[in-house]
Amino acid sequence: MTESPSLKGRPWATGAAILGFAMLVVYVTLIVAEGGNSFFDVFPWALLMATAAVIAFASVHVADPRIARNLLIGAAALFGVIGAVSLLSIGFGFLLAAAAAAVGTTRLSSENGN
Repeated sequence: MTESPSLKGRPWATGAAILGFAMLVVYVTLIVAEGGNSFFDVFPWALLMATAAVIAFASVHVADPRIARNLLIGAAALFGVIGAVSLLSIGFGFLLAAAAAAVGTTRLSSENGN
């Protein structure tokens, strides 16, 4: 059975979403274990991380490959910014998620001729 060209980049998007959610769990676990952090100091960062992961996850379930590609571009950008800002602590995982989203973007682009 041959795979549809529109599904070629979807495993990479799924990997980026899973990695993003996993790093969010790691971040929240570290913050809670550290103690002494205000909810309002942590919530914006956690929300940004969750947003990037949800965007990557949404790109897997969008039927139109052009929309999926645009969502993955946004997820890669968010993951990249989060990874660069938090590089000295948990940023490497987010940079890997950004790389996975970027590969998924290029796979969707190359397979669809866009």
